[in-house]
Amino acid sequence: PRSGMVAYTPIGSLARGREIVETGGGVSVACAACHGADLRGTAIAPPIAGRQPSYIGRQLYDFQQGNRNGIMAPLMIPTVQNLSPDDLLALAAYVASLSP
Repeated sequence: PRSGMVAYTPIGSLARGREIVETGGGVSVACAACHGADLRGTAIAPPIAGRQPSYIGRQLYDFQQGNRNGIMAPLMIPTVQNLSPDDLLALAAYVASLSP
């Protein structure tokens, strides 16, 4: 039921993405704090593991730019405010590489 895709990313993106997801990477907080240890969602945050990298990247970018105004936006905006474009790419690549 799912169609696969390949997303090519710069060398080191998966490792950097994992670092940010697990520890905040010195620029944020660990994603597991809200999305769960396996990033498959919790009562307060949706599952993100295995989502398309373009979807994850766009959501993070929209939170960062203030284009998302949902109920969780006040928590996500400070979480992504210090992420560089390379960090956003790394996060999207790593999260997409996980099993949903």
